[in-house]
Amino acid sequence: MISENFAEICSKIAEAALRSGRNPLDIKVVAAVKGQGRQKIEEAIEAGIKLIGHNYIQEAAAEKPLYCPVDVKFHMIGHVQRNKARKACELFDVIETIDDSRILSTLDSASKDMDRKLEIMVQVNLAGEIQKSGIAREETSRLISAVKGFEHLRLTGLMTMPPFYDDPENARLFFSELRDLRNCLMDEGILDIQANELSMGMTGDFEAAIEEGATIVRIGTALFGPRLRPRRQVPEHSMAYRAKSTV
Repeated sequence: MISENFAEICSKIAEAALRSGRNPLDIKVVAAVKGQGRQKIEEAIEAGIKLIGHNYIQEAAAEKPLYCPVDVKFHMIGHVQRNKARKACELFDVIETIDDSRILSTLDSASKDMDRKLEIMVQVNLAGEIQKSGIAREETSRLISAVKGFEHLRLTGLMTMPPFYDDPENARLFFSELRDLRNCLMDEGILDIQANELSMGMTGDFEAAIEEGATIVRIGTALFGPRLRPRRQVPEHSMAYRAKSTV
């Protein structure tokens, strides 16, 4: 089933990319595996998925595939607490949800100890939703500047999670706003031209996100179907920062 679902998703990605004059190969899929379990993750990898996204550090540690090709990368797509930053560095190749400069030194130190460069993205909360993580648009340039002070961190782009809407067209404004923010930061020399990734769009709205410039889409339900178990009662971070949107 996952293989068939992935093929259908890729077809929709290609159509959305072509509608907006883009190359479908420029869009990557992160499989959002929250609550799916190790077997489903391994099936996704067998189906050709190269990017695996986790919301929780404990789940990522427990569900790590027994065998994983070297070209598969793991993305952290949930909020990371400072006291779990070192563990996150051990588990993930990319952390998409940086919204606090205070976590950077821990990530940099851990990356140095592991003799690697950790890829990170800045999460921007464009709608100002208090229940979601992400930095305010006005603070983005300051956080990007802070990242540049760390040798073992490499900023690759921006991430956002818009409000949930039944109609994906309502999310389009936030996708175009993140694209425009990236372009503005590049024009001002704040964001390096290589840091052009835009992680935005989930199961219900990824086609609109692609039409507005997404380079990474985070897909869960359309790939796996409903989650296998209910959402955790005790999240790894404060409820004040918990994202309510579903992938």
